Amino acid sequence: MLVEDKVSQVIRRITEIRKEKGFTLENMAEDLQISLAAYNKIEKGETKLTLERLFQIQIALGVSSNEILSLKMEQIYNQNFKDNSVFHQEIQNLYQDNKELVQTLVDSMKSEIDFLRNELKK
Repeated sequence: MLVEDKVSQVIRRITEIRKEKGFTLENMAEDLQISLAAYNKIEKGETKLTLERLFQIQIALGVSSNEILSLKMEQIYNQNFKDNSVFHQEIQNLYQDNKELVQTLVDSMKSEIDFLRNELKK
């Protein structure tokens, strides 16, 4: 997704939340201490939405950043779960590789112990 598309999606989400809460353009402009025309340009995408302004809008709407950015906790959880699964698989592979190496070393040590025992008996 292009950055411009994501920004447009965020702006649409801001408008949706504003309307759901029954806030007017005038309410938002007043809360942000800007003119109605300036706020209207934000919702029309005519003015760049800065991070600072996004946080101000979030506070004015009384919602979390996740709600405005349309982040769903399931998506975050699933991504973390996938990342952890990959990490878990890497650990399992490392364990198997080391298990074989350790077994080889143990077998070698057993052979050496047997050899040394035989030498002591002589």
